Amino acid sequence: MAPLSEATRTTFKETLEDGTQVYECNADSQWTIGVVTFGGYSLGLVVDAARQRQASTAHPDIIHLSSQFLRAATPGPMEIKVSEVRKGNQFTNLSAELHQKNAVKATIQLIFGNFDQISTSAVAGVSIPSTHAPLHPLVVHPSKAELTPHHWAQRFPMNYNWARDPYFDEKNSRIATEGRHVDGMVKGSWVRLRESPEVKMSPAYVPFFVDMIEPPWDALPEEFTQGRKFWYPSLSIIIEFKCRLPLSSDYASHTFGVFGWKRHLTDGIWSDSTEVWSAPSELGDKAKIDEKWREKMTCVAVASQVASMASPDINRRYASGEKSKL
Repeated sequence: MAPLSEATRTTFKETLEDGTQVYECNADSQWTIGVVTFGGYSLGLVVDAARQRQASTAHPDIIHLSSQFLRAATPGPMEIKVSEVRKGNQFTNLSAELHQKNAVKATIQLIFGNFDQISTSAVAGVSIPSTHAPLHPLVVHPSKAELTPHHWAQRFPMNYNWARDPYFDEKNSRIATEGRHVDGMVKGSWVRLRESPEVKMSPAYVPFFVDMIEPPWDALPEEFTQGRKFWYPSLSIIIEFKCRLPLSSDYASHTFGVFGWKRHLTDGIWSDSTEVWSAPSELGDKAKIDEKWREKMTCVAVASQVASMASPDINRRYASGEKSKL
């Protein structure tokens, strides 16, 4: 029943002859969808290992992550192998593999840099001005949001709370009557980790927030879905980290806003474009609301995901160790 801050810890094991560093961990049995390890949680383990490798270097900040999931992982022992591909003046490129039961479960490419160095580089200040920057996409303040029931297949609801922003549900419901528009379906929600006050937000937690997006199928009206339920195994997740964590005390410590476009779903393959934003207060806590709070928040990460839809029965087969190919 470990919270995310404890469940994502990895331990250095050894350095191989080719310089590859090996980290070990035990995937927590609660951070699963059905019996399969939650994809965002698995990536958090990789980020933790890579950050340990880079902690004492000139490039300690994760900038980018690109992953491909080859096989489903399950709770239990794992090894993460991290190797350096290239080290430049501004960035270090790493390659990582997630191993379990003598099989590679996922491959990951990572880019590390230094946000302090970037902010003082020759291109410092080359940014979209505040007059043209987007507002925080969520509309309902987290102190006013009503909690949403957890997903039926999640095994970790005791470790987080979440609340859909009803603005987007209403916007999606109008598509059938008002016609299609360029945005397609959109979803927004607040997600709060249940952590001790002293726990600070880490980049290793960001993949969890990214993977907390709702698939397009779940955003469709009941008349289309007819109550059919699916498992959504990720094929690929890409994340750009926009800033160093933890954020300052101007923002909530354990709550982020998650916003995504659900534009494409064809024959069971779907994609999502996601943004993770800071929060002005913790979800569910009473707070004084600044009328301009949406203008004062910052984007923490942008991501894209490709996933498939599969029968929940395929997920359940992993409980007995039976091999299930997607």
